[in-house]
Amino acid sequence: MRSVTLGILLCGLSISAQAVSFKNVLNGVWSSGLTDSAVLLTAPAADSHYVLIQPQGCTVPNPPASCSGFGTNAVLVVGPSTNGTWPAGNGTDSQWIGPVANQSPVIGPNGIYNSATDFYVYRMIFNLNMMGLWSETANISLRWLADNSVNSMTVVTANSHIRLCAIPDQNNREICPESTTVANSAPGAQNTNDMADAPIVNMGPALFAAGYMALDLVVYNSPIAFGENPTGLRLEILSATADPVPEPMTLSMIGLGLVGLGFWSRKRTRSL
Repeated sequence: MRSVTLGILLCGLSISAQAVSFKNVLNGVWSSGLTDSAVLLTAPAADSHYVLIQPQGCTVPNPPASCSGFGTNAVLVVGPSTNGTWPAGNGTDSQWIGPVANQSPVIGPNGIYNSATDFYVYRMIFNLNMMGLWSETANISLRWLADNSVNSMTVVTANSHIRLCAIPDQNNREICPESTTVANSAPGAQNTNDMADAPIVNMGPALFAAGYMALDLVVYNSPIAFGENPTGLRLEILSATADPVPEPMTLSMIGLGLVGLGFWSRKRTRSL
């Protein structure tokens, strides 16, 4: 009786504890520069997994046609750099994205780069509940590079960083509060690091909530002598997992196992 009861209980627990990946899948989290089939996009295609929520529109002087502004199509895959801006370039699992597809000079009347001096917020929205996953068991590990990794305009010590917060719906565009900044989430420097050298950012269960969540990538764009200069980011999801919400049958098995253990323990106590 005891062995059967334990078997039922362990079976139910093992079924409920099998973590599921939500990396590069519908309603999950995505590496940058991928199609819905998780293959590399061709520049200057828009990355639909990210939206640009700050600034609201293209702020560059005489914006080029590739500058798509605020919203779903505001984040474009940046083609291979020809001026050494991002020595690491694009990879096989992720690509650079930015507010404009061409980040090389010369495009403006003064030969300036394409992106205005500002800070940019790229948002990725996901929903674990819609995947049948327990948000309380979620974990994400990622690496990312950003141009720039630090802000030298107003707050010299401020790093580009990640914020993670719950949002009321997928159309929300309010930036996550500063209090939701993920610890140790500064990116690797764009001009010195290869993706493999970028620090790993880990997000554990305490940071997740039920419903829609926003992962906001706050990227500073530091000024240089003539103002505008390249900006963008490249992000790779290393892993993203959560436990599935147990099916009714699984819960029944666990409940039956616990009842059985209680009955067996009571019977054993009486026999003593």
